[in-house]
Amino acid sequence: MIFLDGIPISKWGLQIQQEHDHPAVPELRRKAMIIPGMDGEWDFGSESGPKPFNFPLGFIEYDKNEKQRRINEFVAFLLDPYGRPREMKLSFDYEQDKYYRVKIANGFTPRRIHGFAFFDLPLIASKPRKNFMVPSDEIVMESDIPILSDLLWDTGFSDRKITSPQSFEIINNGTVVILFSFQMEGSGDNVSFSANGKTMTFKNFANKSLEITDNYVVKVNGISDLTISNGIFLELLPGTNQITVSGSNLNLTISESLTYQYV
Repeated sequence: MIFLDGIPISKWGLQIQQEHDHPAVPELRRKAMIIPGMDGEWDFGSESGPKPFNFPLGFIEYDKNEKQRRINEFVAFLLDPYGRPREMKLSFDYEQDKYYRVKIANGFTPRRIHGFAFFDLPLIASKPRKNFMVPSDEIVMESDIPILSDLLWDTGFSDRKITSPQSFEIINNGTVVILFSFQMEGSGDNVSFSANGKTMTFKNFANKSLEITDNYVVKVNGISDLTISNGIFLELLPGTNQITVSGSNLNLTISESLTYQYV
């Protein structure tokens, strides 16, 4: 069973064939150069491309008017009010704690025979990584998270008070590198955060609220303002990461919000 925005496709009476494709690895873009006189090629590495999906779906309906109505309803779900493909969460019943962000990739044409309709649903995840179902600050003992989820509960800090330079650990439960996203309120001079060889610094500020997101955005009191920082964003490797905070006149309250990602 597949789910779109948490809704099982059976809501539209659709069923997926037991044999379907779920790519384990996204498309790979190899960067190589052939040099005359050299055997093989010069390998510059590879980059991940999008991850395509193609699901063979079908449903049973003998009334031709009702068959068209159900197709129309499903198509309307896939598109936004302007008729453009909209982003949805795609998840599977065999991995309920993770999801992809997908859009419909191409049009499709239902094949109609008496009592049945069949079509292949093409979806594309422009960002090919799987995301954990909730951000880290929502992972608490009362969370409705599948018991099979492989994660540590004590992942970092929340509402931590910082009044002097110090170091602490943050756990990235995913399998790929993610940005360190967090919220910071209060005051500080020459504030800096360091981790894994990178340092993010901030100008002096007083009684402000800062948000550093996982898509390279810095907000000051809710308004985007990258000028308050040096523009360097910290990366968290899979596993345990050490964060070092330095500065003077520190009176900060910090909370992290991480979206774990997986290959």
